[in-house]
Amino acid sequence: MSTFRSLALAAALLAPLALTSGCKTYKSGLSGSTTSGAAAAEAGSFEEIQQMWNDNRDSAEDLDAIIAKLEAFTANNADHQESLILLSRALYFRADGFTDDVEEKKALWERGVTVGEAAMAAFKARIDKGDKPSDAVFALQKDDQMAIYWTATNLGKWARASGFSTLVKYKGYVAKMMTHCLDLDETSYYAGPVRYWGAFYAVAPGFAGGDMNKSREFFEKAKTMNPEAFSTYVLYADTYAVKTQDRELFDSLLKYVLETPSDVIPELIPEQDVEKKKAQALMDSASEKFAN
Repeated sequence: MSTFRSLALAAALLAPLALTSGCKTYKSGLSGSTTSGAAAAEAGSFEEIQQMWNDNRDSAEDLDAIIAKLEAFTANNADHQESLILLSRALYFRADGFTDDVEEKKALWERGVTVGEAAMAAFKARIDKGDKPSDAVFALQKDDQMAIYWTATNLGKWARASGFSTLVKYKGYVAKMMTHCLDLDETSYYAGPVRYWGAFYAVAPGFAGGDMNKSREFFEKAKTMNPEAFSTYVLYADTYAVKTQDRELFDSLLKYVLETPSDVIPELIPEQDVEKKKAQALMDSASEKFAN
């Protein structure tokens, strides 16, 4: 089995195998927006929306208002990449941190994929020529990286929540996007691509590319690159530490998150606060995750 095929297969295994719903197909972001012109006229400038995002994104209500503004803005500015990327990120964050309803999460993540793909003009051009999405992604350059990252992140979450057969259907696409994202710039979004592969190597079985040594290497690298990013610690604890039954590592990772002020990364306080909640939930359920 080739290295890439192993990676693609293992990408599917990053989700719980207990999910059983049927295979789903997301709606491509290349079909365009249905937001009305009247709504778009009320969006305001992108700079105003960015300020809303910077100032108030720490509640479901705040995020819903930002998402509505971004959807209205992109309806009249379909080629405005930065706004589409921010919308994809906002939809992901709304699902990840501000709802426990699985169906609501899936709907938000699916919309995140839709607008993420729409932000990738070179991707669309390749699709128009008949390329498969998993191949078209390699036409994208560094300027497109955040579009790739948030599209892949939303799609991976949506596919996992939609069921194992759906996960298998999109495994190669997600793996190629995250591989390309890593190759373009491993430092992007606080070492996000590096963090992803740390989790991948931890969760995947050995026959599909899993490797606990590589997992730890990627997680430690992500910590070194951005030692204040809580998401690395939480994912490290939830995947590698649990699988290796390393309770001492698990506790130390989560303790750092819980005891460190979220403003250690001033521009990421809402996201850091969400990771603190995840860390506390993991700590509370530790007895269920460890044999001793």
